[in-house]
Amino acid sequence: MKTITLTDQAYKRLKDWKGAEGESFSAVVLKVVPEKGTLGQMVEDLGRMKPLNPSQAKVMEGTVKWGRAPEKSKDRWTS
Repeated sequence: MKTITLTDQAYKRLKDWKGAEGESFSAVVLKVVPEKGTLGQMVEDLGRMKPLNPSQAKVMEGTVKWGRAPEKSKDRWTS
């Protein structure tokens, strides 16, 4: 076991990914965050994920938008 610290925003985002009542945050991380590996492994992992809920889809759309033009977006972490 390890203790980690999350911002309120990060905690809410992680909590939004929780599915069944009683699902642990460890289970969510293992379900959502793929092991470091190849692009092929990432595609395989994505294929096993459940469809996104509206909140998750909004986060994903924002991430894609940022990825297409990161220089046009303010980085919340460093700005």
